[in-house]
Amino acid sequence: MNSFFKKSILFSGVAVLFFGGFGCQGVSQEQQASVKPVVLEYWTVYDDVAALQTQITKFQQLHPFITINLRQFGAGEIYTRLVEALAEDKGPDIISVNNRNLGQYLSKLASMPGSVIDTTQVTQKNQIGNDTVIINSVNHPLITIAQLEREYVQAVKGDVVRGGRIYGLPLSLDTMGLFYNKDLLDRAGIPEAPKTWEDFQVDVKKLTKFDKVANKIIQAGAALGTGSNVPGSDDILYILFRQSQIAFVDNAGRAVFNLVPQNTNKQQSPAISVMNFYTDFANPTRDTYTWNDAMPNALDSFTNGSLAFFFGYSFHYPIIKGRAPQLNFEVLPMLQLSAENPVNVANYSIQTVTQKSRHQNEAWNLIDFLTHSAATKAYLDQTGRPTALRFYISSQQSKLELAPFISQVLIATNWYKGNNYPAAQKAVQDMSAQWQQPAPDNNNINNWYSAILNQGAAKVNQTF
Repeated sequence: MNSFFKKSILFSGVAVLFFGGFGCQGVSQEQQASVKPVVLEYWTVYDDVAALQTQITKFQQLHPFITINLRQFGAGEIYTRLVEALAEDKGPDIISVNNRNLGQYLSKLASMPGSVIDTTQVTQKNQIGNDTVIINSVNHPLITIAQLEREYVQAVKGDVVRGGRIYGLPLSLDTMGLFYNKDLLDRAGIPEAPKTWEDFQVDVKKLTKFDKVANKIIQAGAALGTGSNVPGSDDILYILFRQSQIAFVDNAGRAVFNLVPQNTNKQQSPAISVMNFYTDFANPTRDTYTWNDAMPNALDSFTNGSLAFFFGYSFHYPIIKGRAPQLNFEVLPMLQLSAENPVNVANYSIQTVTQKSRHQNEAWNLIDFLTHSAATKAYLDQTGRPTALRFYISSQQSKLELAPFISQVLIATNWYKGNNYPAAQKAVQDMSAQWQQPAPDNNNINNWYSAILNQGAAKVNQTF
């Protein structure tokens, strides 16, 4: 049996025995002190607040002396609000941090202890109608790095373990897939969605429609080639580089995509070829031209029916359904260059505890409950999000909407581990824009491209 579930079952059995004993003995002063009121402030951005609150309520049923205030913030404001609150010693106890942003927050976070004291309080009515308060405290071990490696998909250990310490755990883990508008493909005479990048290029040409009078694209085959109006464009480039067997970052997380040597036969380097492949979708001189910087955000275009292919994550699925309930679309796993060496990217939130929290024991106990117990499955079932725990992968593969994403969680990795993801993301996005600019000397265009790659890598590495 999986050690995760052995632990849950063993803990429950011990708890029952202790509960009965304390029920007979009454409540001591020491026990009363162990259930003094505690208030936890919990801040999040991307987690499903309704589903999270459902599991928090279950936790509070066994810990009624703990009040948990769950608040949701915008992605652009939470770090500033955190810094301001910590300066006044009013910060949250728990904060949910995107895996790419963990480095930025790390100095403000506490590492996970080896165990917590889990104190539960249950009130029962006896036969004569009086209340009996049953209080139980046990030393509850938390997950180790060895367990983390066994029980979670590979991306998690690579992100949450820093300096030999664990800094948090995820509720779920997202990957990138290919959304496509079935009606647009049908109208273009495309009977099946593409299975390869070559098929994809052919289909994009068929799906792109132009208004020649206004000189504009009125229906885009795909949202590729640019940066700022393509959500996850940095992740797409990371995937393309990795699929081409080109290192995007080294083991320390620093950008190395500019260090690919020139081919000995004087052809352009593989890195330049990857950038050309991506940016050709936004190059008016190429036959795959289908997108440009003047177009709206790709998610908006897909939901309004003017975009055929959209690269997105599972969290985009309910957004699209909510905005366009009649849109006839499906999702495929990410296109691959090699079925034997598939590549994808991990994008998810990590539940962490702040250093300044006065209630780190209770905070870590709640995180363990939410991310590493039966409550985790309940959260996943309610939200329809892909699991980060290996144990649940098989059961999620049978769910139609989840299947494209869950099929990739085992191979997904995170490319960024620095201290300023927005700046690094912009550096990668800017490369696409610069790539479209005319080279000052066409006779030395490869040198021009190499300079763009060098500059992009340097900007990424400045964020470490």
